[in-house]
Amino acid sequence: MIDLYLMAATEKAMTAALTAAGVINDEGFPVAGVSLDHIGPFSRVTGYDKADEPIVVSYPEWHTNLRGSFTDEQIAALEPLSVQPTVPHRVWA
Repeated sequence: MIDLYLMAATEKAMTAALTAAGVINDEGFPVAGVSLDHIGPFSRVTGYDKADEPIVVSYPEWHTNLRGSFTDEQIAALEPLSVQPTVPHRVWA
């Protein structure tokens, strides 16, 4: 199994890339052997300021995690969207 952490500018761009790579079908469902976790945009508290107010960092891009067995062609097609988060927002159990 391979875990892929992906980021695109929008949900539409992510869907197009996943469809083109053959990891989701035309209805947006993952193909056999692929688990899909759409995270979308998110925010994270990274600390607190002097007034004890949270410091929030926003990640407005569309984020998606994949787990599965991928062909070399699929991995190559998704490589432009690949990111390596230092602290993943969600991980596979």
